[in-house]
Amino acid sequence: MFENILFYPIFLSQILLISYYFPKKILTRTKLVLQNYPPEQYPKLYVKPIKFYNSVLRSFKIANQIILAIGIAGIIGLGYLDMSHEGSIAEFIPLIYFMIQILPVFLMEVFGFAYFKMMRKADTRTTRKAELMPRKLTDFVSPIAVGLAIFMFFACLLFFYLLEGFQYDLRNDTFIIFLTLGFSNLFFCVIIYWNIYGKKLDPYQAGKDRVRQIEITVKSLVYMSILASMFLILTKSINVFDLDYLETALMSVYLQIVIWLGLGSMLKNIRLENLDFDVYKNEAAAS
Repeated sequence: MFENILFYPIFLSQILLISYYFPKKILTRTKLVLQNYPPEQYPKLYVKPIKFYNSVLRSFKIANQIILAIGIAGIIGLGYLDMSHEGSIAEFIPLIYFMIQILPVFLMEVFGFAYFKMMRKADTRTTRKAELMPRKLTDFVSPIAVGLAIFMFFACLLFFYLLEGFQYDLRNDTFIIFLTLGFSNLFFCVIIYWNIYGKKLDPYQAGKDRVRQIEITVKSLVYMSILASMFLILTKSINVFDLDYLETALMSVYLQIVIWLGLGSMLKNIRLENLDFDVYKNEAAAS
């Protein structure tokens, strides 16, 4: 029981942060858009009746409330089992629950892609303004941060190599880390490339708003790459020094930092009052 005491407040923080705090922020933000930028004045922002958006928000809220209840029940259940059993709590528990927690946000993202597709379909403009966009990675993130991400990737591989050697074998930790970290960073690179060079999802989005969005996305992914390498080094160090009971708490801390870097950065840095909503008005009203 004693060795797991650190886990409980940290896991409770994960439950409340991802299933209560961030959903509340998203709901408040979306409701403000619906209230302050109604379809009568901003028709291009809406491709569905207002009732549809309220229904989506209600479903999002209920889903997060259910997941929150599961988390609270889970932590109580773990505490009860912990009192009658010895040993540390399995480190995959925070990860499994995290994957459940982000499902509503993931589905909202999927809905967002479908929604922007409907907006592009409804866009009847025959002429569009060409906007000059920054096209280099270093236009959006510091070269030092990029260099640090690359350095940490190889430092992590070297660290595991010195401890475990290297073999093309799934039982070799260095090979596993090479695959997982390599594919993770490749995935980050694809998202970054798509954001910088891909077509604009929202056909009406102001150029400065898009640049800001890309900047936050790119920075978040570069920082996540650095964090992933640091996390793997720290996890292996914990194993080396026989501090395995800290792994579960560390996993939860890592997942919370990841969500802060991603969703947290987006909510904090893309503020409604700084966005150009005039682009969603009719041309006559906007002019």
